[in-house]
Amino acid sequence: MDKLPTRSPELKIVTRLMQSVALWPYDYDRHLPGWLRGRYHLSTALNVLYYLVWLFINLHILVLHVKTILDRLDSFQDLFLILVTTFIYCVMVPVSLYCQLYYDKNVELIQMSMLLFRKRSAAGITYIKFEPTKQFVFKMFKMWIIGCMFGTMHWAIYPILQREKILPFQIWYPFDVHRSPLCELAFLGQVLGQYQVGMVFGLAGSLLMMHIFMVCGQFDILFCSLANVYNTAMINSGGYKLKLATARIMYKSSERRPNLYYFNEVHEENLPDAPRTKTKEIAALPQKHNYLPKLSNELATALDDCIDHHSVLIKFCHKMEECYHPFIMMKLGQIVVQLCLLVYMTTSQDDLTLMKLMDICEYLMLTMTELFLLCYLGQTMKVQSMKVGDALMMSPWYECGAAFRKRAQLIQIISIHPVRLTAMKLYDLDFETYYMVLKASFSYYTLLKKLQQ
Repeated sequence: MDKLPTRSPELKIVTRLMQSVALWPYDYDRHLPGWLRGRYHLSTALNVLYYLVWLFINLHILVLHVKTILDRLDSFQDLFLILVTTFIYCVMVPVSLYCQLYYDKNVELIQMSMLLFRKRSAAGITYIKFEPTKQFVFKMFKMWIIGCMFGTMHWAIYPILQREKILPFQIWYPFDVHRSPLCELAFLGQVLGQYQVGMVFGLAGSLLMMHIFMVCGQFDILFCSLANVYNTAMINSGGYKLKLATARIMYKSSERRPNLYYFNEVHEENLPDAPRTKTKEIAALPQKHNYLPKLSNELATALDDCIDHHSVLIKFCHKMEECYHPFIMMKLGQIVVQLCLLVYMTTSQDDLTLMKLMDICEYLMLTMTELFLLCYLGQTMKVQSMKVGDALMMSPWYECGAAFRKRAQLIQIISIHPVRLTAMKLYDLDFETYYMVLKASFSYYTLLKKLQQ
């Protein structure tokens, strides 16, 4: 049986796309006769066979690229596109294998987000809903996949429009590719290979992007709950209607608050219908700590709920780090080598044609965009996790008693240490790594130029 819950239509689309290129296993048992379901490991065997089909498509194109490079070493300057695509197909093998090996961890992340993530912030003067975040995440997912597919598949359109027997990649074949049906078969193999490149790299990266955007939206909900914690306590107590009304008027008339939210979708609470939570009794405090006792139980309950939410987000981020640190290392390594090759080929060619220049610009744009997005997402998640203490300071903590302040200290201590994504536990994924990758690429390029001289 599928391990993934399929209640979300967006999740169904992501799952089917991952299964279409054998990145995730498919449950074949549902299509088998009843007496064969769950027997002989048939579903596992079919998944392995399907994975081997896509692996063959990848490896046969990779082998043909390597053969072409070995045959054309005397004309090294003409191998720009072949060198880059050869390296991309080399990296695709471990990336696809990674997706298979870390499938269970991804399932755990998705189940955790569906079961434990909040749909809205706690009741207060204002609140934030999670639905706009999910809509934004899936919109970004579609845009990223479409961009990746266009970047890898547009070469296949030109021979079809020109009605010529021209292959997207001019590589060596052990037969005459200008004869039918060999030309059509070779063209189909290259199209499937490019489809696999776009889907593998696009889906693996976009899944990480979705997880980060979702947890950033949850941090927004936590920030709103913390900023409104005193109002939440008053709503849960069932009284203080006049004070709540006054707080709403003051909020409307006050200047705009600092931009604390990443997805800035703030709504005004309908106070009579605001959701309430049951207040719990806290342990009695010593007499010397028994100051500002007003709403003590309600404040402790509201803040404990925020602490629970914060713990879930920290746990989710740690699981995401455990799941994605090998993938991030592979992507950073791929980007370093690609940038080095692109710059080296550009500066070492004297007769650079317009088509080659367009290919270089396209590869540079895609590579730099992917590097920036990865580092931007890691930096955003780190910054979001550090703003928890700022959100708590926006509440009237000075009106709260000892029980609240002890809990507030716990949140402040935890928020000092940001959550982070790393590349094999070696490098943090942030803007500092962005500059480090650019410096490393330029350093390797300089080394190649010196070796050439």
